[in-house]
Amino acid sequence: MVDYDKAVATVQDPNADPVLLAKIAYENPEFGANVAVNPRCYPGLKRWLATFGDERARQTLAQMGVTAEDGPVADAQPAQDVAADSAADSAAADQYSADSYSADQYSADSYAASAAQQQPAQDQYAAAQYAAQQEPQATNPYGYTAQMALETTDQELIAKIAQYAPELRPCIARNPSTYPALVDWLAQLNDPAVNAALATRQ
Repeated sequence: MVDYDKAVATVQDPNADPVLLAKIAYENPEFGANVAVNPRCYPGLKRWLATFGDERARQTLAQMGVTAEDGPVADAQPAQDVAADSAADSAAADQYSADSYSADQYSADSYAASAAQQQPAQDQYAAAQYAAQQEPQATNPYGYTAQMALETTDQELIAKIAQYAPELRPCIARNPSTYPALVDWLAQLNDPAVNAALATRQ
């Protein structure tokens, strides 16, 4: 369910995402009237609210000239505005029909969105590898370079780079010569770039 504070902010946003407005109308019926008066509420959603919304939403829509018995919804508006808005309203009606937001269809859509967000573990690992392999820009005043941090086998130099060139720590994390105690210390920094680099060691 949409968080209450997010729903409040969304219904008041004149540039709100129409899909999110539909979700709020379906999951938070008490916001139906607020959704109906939002400028981004498309005709199909208004028809759905006029049919399935609570009493307040239906009364609000009735005052706007939209009722469940009207068939295809058209907002009450001056005749001169109809031509200007007809193309936009038609596109919105095609894209977001009321039927698309029936309970069954919405459940299927939300499941698909949820599944898409669950990225497989191997893809996450690949993303981490890619991020780790992007060589950082050396900004330290000591002349330490990314190549030096990646390739040196000198343990003392590795420690100095880790200490005095923090921007090169992801490279130190990838260097196979970095000693275990330093690897453990790098892991404790909780730096996303360093963590991604350390992931490539495993």
